[in-house]
Amino acid sequence: MKPTPAGATPAPPRTRRQRRQVRRKRRLRRFLAASGLTLLLFCGALAAAGFVTPWGRQVRLSIAETIIATRHFYLARYITTSAEYASLVKQLRDAPVLNTGVSGKIHVSGAFRDGPIQIIPVSQQGYNGWVMLVHDPRLVRLVRARVSGSMGEYITDMAPRVGAVAGVNASGFEDPNGNGWGGIPVGLEMVDGHVFHPMKDDPSWAVVGFTRSGIMVMGHYTVDELRAMGVRDAMQFHPELVVDGKPMITVGDGGWGHDPRTAIGQAADGTVIFVVINGRLHNGSIGASQRQVMDLMLKYGAVNACAMDGGSSSVLYYAYGKNRILNSPSTIDPRGERHLPDAWLVFPSEQAADGYRA
Repeated sequence: MKPTPAGATPAPPRTRRQRRQVRRKRRLRRFLAASGLTLLLFCGALAAAGFVTPWGRQVRLSIAETIIATRHFYLARYITTSAEYASLVKQLRDAPVLNTGVSGKIHVSGAFRDGPIQIIPVSQQGYNGWVMLVHDPRLVRLVRARVSGSMGEYITDMAPRVGAVAGVNASGFEDPNGNGWGGIPVGLEMVDGHVFHPMKDDPSWAVVGFTRSGIMVMGHYTVDELRAMGVRDAMQFHPELVVDGKPMITVGDGGWGHDPRTAIGQAADGTVIFVVINGRLHNGSIGASQRQVMDLMLKYGAVNACAMDGGSSSVLYYAYGKNRILNSPSTIDPRGERHLPDAWLVFPSEQAADGYRA
């Protein structure tokens, strides 16, 4: 055991569950390190074989885009030049906007509905996933995780704890040590009018929230402005995908590569639209670009829509049925999901939602 520095407050002892989590994370980091080495050798072999052709450069940069959108972004350095890497980082930070219109036909089969919730499987252009429509927006609330130390909560524990019947992940989280424990949200976390985490001061990050009457508010606001508008719950993420019915990605695919995705939007009739996409070859899906997610939002009538945290955090929970996790989360965690700082959850009634208190 490492000694505690003089004057420092000793850390609380870890539970058996937390010790198991630490061991698993160490094994995961070793696995990722080995995978990274394999990737470097593979890319080196491709470069030696003429991977610098115009076509090869396009493929290489597409791979780098996908890597740089993950928490192992540093691996992209090994398959890019310094100028290419700097350009990709700037693309990601600036969250550029995408193109117009809905491309291609959406193939839908096996949709089902339970009361105000409708869940639709979607498959298109190399990805698959789910669209969940919640026809009464007053049933949607942002729910905080029950955090233990720096560890967040599984959505399969969070939803039953508060009586929710469906939901998706919401905020991103701080992960300074690469443990993926998910206990510290990034950006604003406002639940039932109370601010539990401060605003992120970055113009590329949008606030997404809901008023008490179920109107989704999206844009750049102060906490005082949100309260004046009657916003109950709010958080921050990026990029904005649809604003006032107009597509926000007007160049390329958005510069985020292809990954598991989560997004939230609202149609003109108030229906809340959730999109969750499988990725990284889970369930036969390589993942979607932000443009493809935007196109799905437009397909289902979103007036406003914004991306949520993606990658291994993307998860769609539904209480009814044998498998409560409907998508295929990209994670090696034994539970098949990641710890989250919070989630957008759907309650069975407005009374049940009103009964939840952070």
